[in-house]
Amino acid sequence: MAHLLTNQMESLRSSAQFQQAKKMLIDSVADASKKVHQIKSSDSSKELRERYQSQIKQLEKDRGRDLYYPFLASGLGSGPFVELLDGSVKYDMITGIGIHFFGHSHPQLIEEIVDGLAADVMQGNLEPGVEMKQLLELLIQKAQVGSRLQHAWLMCSGTMVNEVALKVIRQKKFPATKVFAIQDCFAGRSTAMQEITDNASYRVGQPIYGEVSYVPFYDARRGLSESIEGSLKVIREELVRYPGKYAALMLELVQGEGGFQFAPREYYVALFEEVKKNGLAVWIDEIQTFGRTGELFAFQKFCLGEYVDVVTVGKMLQACAVLFTEDYKPKPGLVAGTFSGSTVALRTARRILELLDQGKYLGSEGRIEKLSQRFRSRLEELKLGLCKGMIGEIRVIGGMVGFVPLDGSMESVKSVLMKLYDLGVVAFYCGHGPYLIRMLPPLGVMTDEQVDEVCHYIEKSITGLAQENQEMRNK
Repeated sequence: MAHLLTNQMESLRSSAQFQQAKKMLIDSVADASKKVHQIKSSDSSKELRERYQSQIKQLEKDRGRDLYYPFLASGLGSGPFVELLDGSVKYDMITGIGIHFFGHSHPQLIEEIVDGLAADVMQGNLEPGVEMKQLLELLIQKAQVGSRLQHAWLMCSGTMVNEVALKVIRQKKFPATKVFAIQDCFAGRSTAMQEITDNASYRVGQPIYGEVSYVPFYDARRGLSESIEGSLKVIREELVRYPGKYAALMLELVQGEGGFQFAPREYYVALFEEVKKNGLAVWIDEIQTFGRTGELFAFQKFCLGEYVDVVTVGKMLQACAVLFTEDYKPKPGLVAGTFSGSTVALRTARRILELLDQGKYLGSEGRIEKLSQRFRSRLEELKLGLCKGMIGEIRVIGGMVGFVPLDGSMESVKSVLMKLYDLGVVAFYCGHGPYLIRMLPPLGVMTDEQVDEVCHYIEKSITGLAQENQEMRNK
């Protein structure tokens, strides 16, 4: 029996008129996108270039803060390439801090945008659309592989789902309120999350409530046993000092802002078993790691699903969610909010989960792991060859690629980043003492040859700066 249409939206999307218009739109974007396929300098006239700079200055004035780069995207791209408003094209290796895993103007994601045109722009928690149902159902299904996670709640930012995570944990563990966090962690910039985030400069002039204690992270130089011992010492001492006051241990299995640091599985197991024994929740922040480490969730990468109680995800998903077990399901009234996300974002999030499965990206033989290893091997070659003595530690796990350039100072890192930008590659930084060049490349669309080309520009930027520095010293 043929499928019977049950509503006018289905009827609209399946109509010949809509399908024809949809194909024309997608084809038009694809035709324009094909022209954004390599690094390109602006060929605008002097007048247009000055207008572009004027728009940059106006944006900086409007938001009360300078841009890190003179970057204004046109909205079009192709795979790892992004077009700027002045017509120039660059490799995008930071992807809006990890948002565009499938690059720019991806045809299947454009299709979701077109299909979402007829729907209301935003969806809310009071009146959800079918897109919310479809996304949550698929996301929870994926999360349940190896874990006890059963529920999820959508919000519009990573900070806000972290806020929800903290609330559901504190409600479950009341009257306990305090949190253990890992040194150098990042949780967001709201009032509560800025206190968890281990960066004093992010909370200048803000109140501190004394609710967070920082635990030293794994240090390869100290070794596994000593790292575990040092972390457990802090946890045990605090639990004795404040009996019944601690509600959770929050950590990123791979730190993002903190410098792409991660530990062996045995380290995490030791900490989780200690806090579980003492009745604390295990809260994993996967805002940046989600989909990037070679498995959908980093807790699956490290085989830690049995321990997790609450998990937050975002960035490359295009939506943000907090997932939790049955034990942490909040009571009515604790969690709400007007927006769950835009209809297009929720549709795109579902499609991204499908693409990761269909495209064989995940697993030890998946595309993410293969491209990750290629990035690592190319950086290792530079470190031992053309950039010998100019590249320090390399930290790579899945689609999180970082390395220490020159002396690892902020000044050196920023110099390399600006040189890279001028050459046509956009990256960013993370960590501190040393700082690293940070890349969250769009591995969903990159080729081996593009990885090699990006590493070629990394070599040019570092050796070029080294030569300039030497010439300055010789003057």
